[in-house]
Amino acid sequence: MKNKSYTDLVNEIVNTYHKYFQREMPEISKLTSTILRVHGREHRELRIVHRLFNNTKTILEEILIIKEVDIFPYIKMYDRKPSKELLNKILYNINELEKEYREIENKLKELRQVTNNYTAPEDGCNTYDKTFEKLEEFENNIMENIYLEKDLFSKLK
Repeated sequence: MKNKSYTDLVNEIVNTYHKYFQREMPEISKLTSTILRVHGREHRELRIVHRLFNNTKTILEEILIIKEVDIFPYIKMYDRKPSKELLNKILYNINELEKEYREIENKLKELRQVTNNYTAPEDGCNTYDKTFEKLEEFENNIMENIYLEKDLFSKLK
């Protein structure tokens, strides 16, 4: 990540993480609904899994839009022509974003707990296993994305 411009970093985040989230979230949503429907009677915790994932998905969808509309374009402009005014806009929006990320991180911790570290039960089917694998991959991608952005944002501050 060293020696990359702000624009390069923003493009990397969008092309790697935003595209991943946009591609994977609908599938994971369907999977959580499927296992809730099939296994929900025996595994009541799947109600919580379904709710936590879909709440996280909703928050993340909003964050992606905010970043692509209210933060990243300003960072790219700042990269080309730095100004105190642009930096202030960026920093204001970053502070708002950090609150949303804390909420997502808390939901992911809860999701990890309720799924016993994404371990499907013995009586789970292949879809159950796949759902938990996808949820763990989703969490890992969110955390990597947050880490990269925090690093980028700290360089701006």
